[in-house]
Amino acid sequence: MRLKRLLLYIIFLVTLNQNFIYSQNEGAKPLDSLIKLDFEELKKKFYNHSKTNLFEAEVYAKAYLQKGKNNNNVLDIIEGYRFMSRLYLNNLEKHIVYIDSAIAISKNIKHKAFPVLLYVNKGAICERKGVFNKALDYYLEGLEFAKKTNNLDYTAILNHNIALLKRKFGKYQEAKMIFKKCLIYEKSKLEGGTQNDSLSYLLTVAELVSTYRHNKEIDSALILNNKAIKMCKGKDIAFLFKLNEGIIQYYNKEYVNAIDAIDKALNESLKPKNKYYFENYNLIDAYLFLGKSYVASSKKEHAIIYFKKIDSVVQKSNYLIPETRSAYLEIINYYKSLDDKNNQLFYIDRLLYNDSILNRSFRYINNKLIKDYDTPILISEKEKLINELEIKNDRSYFGLIIMLVSIMIITTSFILYYRKNKKYKVRFEELMIEKKVIPKNEVIKLEEKIGITDDVVKLILKELENFENNNGFLKTNLTSGMLASKLNTNSKYLTKVIKFYRKKTFTTYINDLRIDHIIQQLKTDSKLQNYTIKALASEAGFNSTEVFSKSFLKKTGIYPSYFVKKLQTQKH
Repeated sequence: MRLKRLLLYIIFLVTLNQNFIYSQNEGAKPLDSLIKLDFEELKKKFYNHSKTNLFEAEVYAKAYLQKGKNNNNVLDIIEGYRFMSRLYLNNLEKHIVYIDSAIAISKNIKHKAFPVLLYVNKGAICERKGVFNKALDYYLEGLEFAKKTNNLDYTAILNHNIALLKRKFGKYQEAKMIFKKCLIYEKSKLEGGTQNDSLSYLLTVAELVSTYRHNKEIDSALILNNKAIKMCKGKDIAFLFKLNEGIIQYYNKEYVNAIDAIDKALNESLKPKNKYYFENYNLIDAYLFLGKSYVASSKKEHAIIYFKKIDSVVQKSNYLIPETRSAYLEIINYYKSLDDKNNQLFYIDRLLYNDSILNRSFRYINNKLIKDYDTPILISEKEKLINELEIKNDRSYFGLIIMLVSIMIITTSFILYYRKNKKYKVRFEELMIEKKVIPKNEVIKLEEKIGITDDVVKLILKELENFENNNGFLKTNLTSGMLASKLNTNSKYLTKVIKFYRKKTFTTYINDLRIDHIIQQLKTDSKLQNYTIKALASEAGFNSTEVFSKSFLKKTGIYPSYFVKKLQTQKH
């Protein structure tokens, strides 16, 4: 057996070496000879080889990039970097490096597609890999550029993708509203539009149907899906609506029809022309509702096959969404009914591991996830299972140590999570207590120390008081120079007075005033509690969501999202 492994290892090394030599030889093809080809020819050869041989595809990508650099043509250089990034669709880090290179030079040109398209690329690859937080960051950056150039097409695309992420976070109502807005724009392009316009419209309709059913609006989902089926006859995308039809049939308790429809949709999705439209979340939906339909048809053995397929998708792609939880719970309950403690324990571990990732990745996800899966109960059940397995199977000492350490890690994580929430709760309650801090404006004679006369200090303090009372700090992009000019003084005197009498730097002073203001507004105006964090940041005078969140945390010890959620909970 060991000899066989050694032989396999040697074969692997030889193959690897041959591939390396082959790639070197391909790379050794004179770039000069390839550069003589025109861009269209290089592009064609790249795409042809990218489907079969990445080594050869890389040669043409490099030639395209070098030709673009030789000609000092920015658009061709960008395209060359995009080709290079496509070689690393399975290597997120390298893919992003090449896209970032393209973005760096695209910012220096005025072009409708760039750098917006590149941010769409970055977000899409991150979303496909399950890195949803990064995907959202890139989509928001792209949206900012799209709005600057008034690029309505890419604005719609990015809004569509952001709506998808919101739906994955459980923000169904928000996702629904965005999809509807996208549909209005896409519908306006249908008359006299291209095939792509029609597909974009139908793709958004498919996502809106899914959003309706996630939001338990089954009748709305059914009506819209039936309309779409009529529209997409003969189109590649028709199988997505077949999938939605099957899922809706499950909700209407037509389990046999549901299984038939979902199976047909899955078969269609395997065709090469349809793979582009079939994302991981579609595949998870298909397996999940096939499993649920079989459970409802009293065919649990069939159901478990599909629930396990969801686990395979998660393991291969790291694509985790809240919907996967119900599949693991079904598997756990199935093995529990068979008294198969080993498999039960295995899938409890899988679920706990996935939950830890979900809780870390989806900070702002709906509390329903935590409610549906009670971690302490699972840990208690796990301890019970370990004790029973120890008695029946006389497990090895080493195995028990590993399990106990796992329990300690999970328990510690839970305790830390509990303590963190408790600390946040205390800080929230402190914020809810009305406290009016009156700044000490009494002038202390420190002319020699700060180099400003008492009269000037008095004047500055009086003007600062008016500035604070009139909410002058809400003006965005406020600088010490601007405020000093308004107060009829200079920025040097102003910052010295603020530092001594307010005990803060100018930036901290302004940011703290803004945070105090928005806290009071949130407490008294319930409408603001429905604003996004970005909108709240703007309301408080910040032009950056990140700076707002960091300033809020620094001032209060909690994030603004937590504060708003607690206010909403308290209101209900």
